[in-house]
Amino acid sequence: MDNSQKFASNATDVIIKTLLYSDIFDFPLLEEEIWSYLISEKRIKQKHFIGKIKKINSVVFRKNGYLFTSGREEIVETRIKRIKESTIKLEIAQKIIKTLFIVPMVLFVGISGNLSMLNSQKEDDIDLFVIVKKNKIWITRLLLIGMLKFMGVYRKRGQKNVSNKFCLNMLIDETSLRLSSNLQNLYTAHEVSQLMPIRQRGETHKKFISSNSWVFNFLPNISEEIKRRKIENHSDSLFEKTLSVLLLAPFLEFFARAFQLYSINKNLTSETIKDNFLAFHPRDYKSEVLLKYNKSLFKYGLS
Repeated sequence: MDNSQKFASNATDVIIKTLLYSDIFDFPLLEEEIWSYLISEKRIKQKHFIGKIKKINSVVFRKNGYLFTSGREEIVETRIKRIKESTIKLEIAQKIIKTLFIVPMVLFVGISGNLSMLNSQKEDDIDLFVIVKKNKIWITRLLLIGMLKFMGVYRKRGQKNVSNKFCLNMLIDETSLRLSSNLQNLYTAHEVSQLMPIRQRGETHKKFISSNSWVFNFLPNISEEIKRRKIENHSDSLFEKTLSVLLLAPFLEFFARAFQLYSINKNLTSETIKDNFLAFHPRDYKSEVLLKYNKSLFKYGLS
């Protein structure tokens, strides 16, 4: 039995699983989005998927082209409203990110979180995912925070009004592109695959995706969607080249690390702090999301 035959036998279950995951984020899906983000063991040809999803109508409902599970019709209007809000935020984010590339150690900046899927609310902040040069993660973070503060858009710890404020959600250096095995789960697979690439030096984004091919074990159809995403390539100015040389001094990284760790350790919660990987998540969203997802699967008899 090939992959398409296996899919045909449990098509409804696989499609419902995919919708139940997106439902956690009040995010109904278009048919092509369901195929791209299909939670399946194997890659499915799109022509076989289309033939099956057209026939599903018992537990999957449609409105304005979006699909959702029973009793969740209101999230269609929610998504439409959030697309409008997200478009405004995205314009702001693109301008700020372009400015951040003055820091020559920055290799890649992408948008993560809700905004990466155009699913932000007006009051939401903007999460950034940053890849930096080898052994430059602490000095890069310090400079980026300084720039964001200077522009008045940095999200401070404990700040209540965070609309359009920027959060350096995750920073990794180019030697640690492959995420560790403890992060290789459905939640992180979605985060990686949904990452909206904005700007890069070299082919950093392509290297990052290639280094995390485990994502396709959870979302086997997502590769084509990732390849379609546009990303702007950055060319260094003379100023940036000069600054890069000036920042080579290793003591800068040492002092930047010591200075920031002093502040971070006073308020440490569930953050991950390593010399080549920094993740700032005061709440354990991964566990929360996966727990909700498993409860939904149980409700539908799919666990």
